[in-house]
Amino acid sequence: MRNPKYTTQLTHGTGMINETLSLLSVYQKGMDKDALIKYVKENDCLSCKTENRLVHIIYDGFYQRYMKVNPNVPIWLKLIRERGLSLKHFTQLLMVYCARENAVFFDAVINVLNQCKKDNLRILEREDVAKYISQLVAEDKAKWSESVQKRNTSYVRSCFIDYEMINRKGEVLPYEVNDFTILYFMHEQHFAGLSDMAIWDMEEWSLFNLSRHQVLERIMNLSLKGAYMAQTSGELLTISWNYKSMEEFINATI
Repeated sequence: MRNPKYTTQLTHGTGMINETLSLLSVYQKGMDKDALIKYVKENDCLSCKTENRLVHIIYDGFYQRYMKVNPNVPIWLKLIRERGLSLKHFTQLLMVYCARENAVFFDAVINVLNQCKKDNLRILEREDVAKYISQLVAEDKAKWSESVQKRNTSYVRSCFIDYEMINRKGEVLPYEVNDFTILYFMHEQHFAGLSDMAIWDMEEWSLFNLSRHQVLERIMNLSLKGAYMAQTSGELLTISWNYKSMEEFINATI
């Protein structure tokens, strides 16, 4: 599901939370990126200083994260906001979509932030992110100049701040995955055709620093809430799903 390429797309929005909320508020089913750009431009929905900036936010940010793989995602996210999920929990969904599209951020969560937590460090130093970025170049995973490396260091750190994983002082914040976040991505991947075992082993769970055992524990506990019925035996997991669409799941859960 995720883009494995290391790009500089974070330059066009980092966490992009406010912009995403604004775009979701005007997005209509069936809109492609060009129609969305046209509507936003005509109605000045983002108050961008330049047309170039507007295009970058929509194409390199919103489209790449939410529309490219599945054009229904903006409809689901819009419905979730309308149903009243808190912004704090909604932002977790945006974080996962951002990470899926931006490998530099996804792997920074795993290799920098999670390692910081594992080492019981209270501060995520800017140098830790810079070292991770430079290592990507050293391993020939990305071909970035020193100036681009510095910018990517800032962008990754800004995403950590935007998604409230650290504060502006670099202090590591508690980041507990919400029940709805787990349920949402389980159902998203179920309707995308993933097997129950593949859902258990999704890479995205590591964004929340969950071990495989912890993921199973959460899946089993959430089974008691009625969205599905899960059974496990040793290394096997089977799920009986109750909902027939994401819209039905969202409306019944929030």
